[in-house]
Parts: sequence; C-alpha cells; structure tokens
Amino acid sequence: MRARPAALALALIASATALAGCGRGASAPPGRGAPRYFGSLHPPAGQVFRFNNGAEPEHLDPALASGQPDGRITRALFEGLVVSDPRTLEPAPGHAYRWEISTDGRDYTFHLRPGLVWSDRAPLTARDFEWSWKRVLDPATGSRYAGLLFPVANAEAYNSGRLADADAVGIRASDDSTLVVRLADPTPHFLHLAALYTCLPVPRHAVERYGDRWTQPENIVGNGPFLLRRWEARARLVLERNPTYWDAAAVRLERVVAYSVDDAATSTNLYKAGMLDWSPSGYIPSQYLPYMRGYADFRSAPQQTVYFYSINVTRAPLDDVWVRRALTYALDRETLARRVLRGTRPAWGRFAPGGYPGYEPPPEIAYDPARARECLSRAGYPGGQGFPKIEILINTSDDRRRVAEAVQAMWKQTLGIPVGVTNLEWATYLDATAKLKYQVAVRNWIGDYPDPSTFLNCYRSGDGNNRTGWSSGPYDRLLAAAQGEGDPAARLRLLSRAEAILLDEAPVIPVYQFVTHELVKPYVRGLYATPLDYHPLKSVWIDHGGATGANAAARGAP
Repeated sequence: MRARPAALALALIASATALAGCGRGASAPPGRGAPRYFGSLHPPAGQVFRFNNGAEPEHLDPALASGQPDGRITRALFEGLVVSDPRTLEPAPGHAYRWEISTDGRDYTFHLRPGLVWSDRAPLTARDFEWSWKRVLDPATGSRYAGLLFPVANAEAYNSGRLADADAVGIRASDDSTLVVRLADPTPHFLHLAALYTCLPVPRHAVERYGDRWTQPENIVGNGPFLLRRWEARARLVLERNPTYWDAAAVRLERVVAYSVDDAATSTNLYKAGMLDWSPSGYIPSQYLPYMRGYADFRSAPQQTVYFYSINVTRAPLDDVWVRRALTYALDRETLARRVLRGTRPAWGRFAPGGYPGYEPPPEIAYDPARARECLSRAGYPGGQGFPKIEILINTSDDRRRVAEAVQAMWKQTLGIPVGVTNLEWATYLDATAKLKYQVAVRNWIGDYPDPSTFLNCYRSGDGNNRTGWSSGPYDRLLAAAQGEGDPAARLRLLSRAEAILLDEAPVIPVYQFVTHELVKPYVRGLYATPLDYHPLKSVWIDHGGATGANAAARGAP
C-alpha cells in the first residue's frame, strides 16, 4: 500500500528552498573561460539517479496510463517487443530480438528472446503480449489510448463493441515465442506504436489475482529494467534494478528516485540544492529561462509538443461553433509568446507541430479581433451582451496560471465576456477533463511517434484522448482514408485537410509549440535531448569521474 508521507514532501521543499537561497552546495565561481553550472556539482553516492517526475502518476497500469508522469515510470518497469533508441527514438529490439514485415506491409511477425521471465520469475511468452494488447482493446478496460492499436485488423470494431469475439482481432501468439500481428492497412509507423507504453505487457497472473491493486509495490510484477520498491504518495517513487531483466548487465543504475513535484520553482530549487540530477522540461519557470541560458547544465531543443486549450463542446454556449471561433480568433498568441513567455516558446496557430517532412499544413489560425467580434455577434452575443461566465480550468503550475490569466484578459478585452480561472491538482484535473466536467481546459500533447497523425488521431469521434465531446463525420472519414492510403504524399494531404476541419470547428485552440528546457547535471550520462521528450532510463548512468565542461562531451555527456 502506498504511504502518504506529506511531512517528507514538505521537508524536501523546505530544505531545497533553504539551500538554494543561501547557495549551499553550489559550484565555486568559475575561472575565466570555464563553464558555469547552476547549483551543486556533487553526484549522489553510487549509481543513483534522482529526477522530478512532475505530477503524481495517475496509473502505473500500462493499459490505463495516459500522461507523461505515468509513461516515464511504466516504461522503466515494463518493456515491450520494441523499444526506442535513447538518442534517435528509432524502433530497436526489446523483448523481441527480431521481426519480419510482409511485402504488403500488413503482417508483422515478432520473435521473442528465449528464456524471458517476469520479475517473480514466472515465464513470459508471446501469449502475455497477446493477452495484454487485447486487454487494452477490451472496452471493459477503459483504456484512453486504445486507439493506438486501431491499425490492427478488427481492433476498432472490438473496442467499440461492434465485434464481441476477441479472437477475431489481428493479434495472435502462434507459439510461446512468436507474436503475429495483422494490420487492416499498411501503417509505416507501426513499430513506433509498438514501442509506446500502451503496448507494454502486463502479468495476467498478477492482474487476475490482485485486481485494481496489482500495481501496488507489494503486488506489482514487471519485466523491465527496474522494479518498483516504494511509492510514497505526493512525494516520490523509488525504483531498483531488476535482476531478472534479460539485459540486466547493461543497466548501470542501481536505484532511481522519481520525485512528484508539481511546482516548477520548487523543482528548480531542488536541482540547485543538489537534490535532483535532472529537472525535466516544463519544470523551470519561464521567467527564469533567459537567466538560465548562461549555464552549461541548461539545454534547450525543439520538441514535438503543442500547448492548447480544449473546449467542452457539449456545454452551452461552447456548443456553438461561432463562439469557439470567436475565442480562437481573439487569442493574441504572439503577445503571449513574447511578453508572458518571454520568447522562450514560439507562438503556434495549428494543432500538429511543425517539422514533419512532406507535410504541408493548413493555414495557421491568426489573431483577428475584428473577426472574433463578428463571430461572437453571429452567435447572438454582440459585444459580449448576455454571454454567461466561462471558466478556464488549469492544473497546478505557475506558467499555466500566468498564461491563463493573460488569455482571460484578452477574451475580456476583445470580446467583452466574463472569464474565470479555476485551478485543480493533477488527478482531479485529469478526472474533470476525462468526464467533460469543465468548459475550457488547458492541455498539451506530446507526440508519440514522428507523424502528424499522432496529434490528429486524438480527435477522432470517441477517442479516449479527445475529451471535448466534439465529433465530425468528415474529419473521421479523412483520417480513415489516410490510414488506408498507400501513397505517402496523398496520405499527408488527407491529414492536412483533416487538420483544417479541426482548426475551423475549434474544439481546440492552439497557443504555442514547446521547446524543451531542462537542467541536467554534468555527471549524468545517457540522457539525450529528443523531440518527443522521452528518455529511456535504462541508458542513464552516473559518471563519478568528475567530468565537466569540455571533458564531459568527450565522455558521453548528454
């Protein structure tokens, strides 16, 4: 059972604040030309890696996980058939040491490594993968990410309840070491899908024995590089190296400590005080970023992530497309990016981020106050007259609060409508957005694989990540046509037409595109900047050789 050591969390925050304030543990002033580092340079004893995982994980069951705090931990505790290369994120062998793809691109045959076992030493076979993937698709599971497996033949029909026979789904273990997957249509990025946490195997014997409590530390059984030893709610998770993992010899870390700290300023202070070795992207206050650029342990890189507002279209007056259009045209993204975010992230008026080769996106949604007022008037609220107050829902974050307050002011000034801001902690916020208990909610989406469909598929009718109540037949048909289109250029054109519908009907309001901003100690190795902000912990290790500055790069620094 998870402990609830609130005192521990408070003590960590207090000690970090005190240490950061007085500069204890900070590196000595550098000599002329020497690199400057932010805070302590003293590594932890042994192979221990400490980082801020952000919000408390909602689920450690891969079938139910849906957020980055969940994903980081589940991919450390479990391993799929395919894994992501830590530098490039290209698919690489995991529990499957090889695979074949049929000439028509529809059949994938995965061959599992011999002698695989779960952490309780029970045999792990291809039948575990078949059961786990079909469990994701089982409508009774309630997986928000079930749509990732819809390229599989009959997967969507089974998940929707139109097909009752799980054996008709194109996932079959032909024997203990072979999994055969049949796709409805060729899907070039399918191996990327197979590497995602939704496709991780789970131990049937533990799930059936313990039910919803199977992921508690005393019950959980995994197959990844690490084991869950402690879960202290709202404080930290402690992982240890898994001796039964097939590649245990390549895992150099003995322990991982993942703190649950929502507040970006606290995360930064913990890092400065030497209590964190990594403060991930999203956990440095944006007003600190210009100051951080001069430090050698600060790094920044492009990221396939978009920050946006989600609109619950099932509630009046937001069920009117003209109201939604008014809100999106009244948003001055450039001013937000320049003044509120201080130039640290670029304004963005599309839903899919830039950078996909061959993808020609539709025109961006631009700030147009006159058009915004015209749209609101067409909805029956000229000058905002009679418009009811709406609330912007955010989760705990100083940056999200400041952006929401700026948006609140823009909508009031341009449209003359009353707007409030409501803050909820992470788990309650997730529940509210999933159950459509909100009006406008802040969200961001990190791409799962390098293709615009990883963003656009979220807004298919009924998708577990839609969370707007919006549904469009033309949009769904374009996505379905793109899925079955064999010509890559024609496929991307179909996706662009779908994105144009999404932007026009405005169940989402894009705001800006992310850039990763993170702090990494110079003694941390194997943690590389990636556009999907995913960092396999298996590759990470602590260099006690004291390499910093120019020597760090030579020794494999991130």
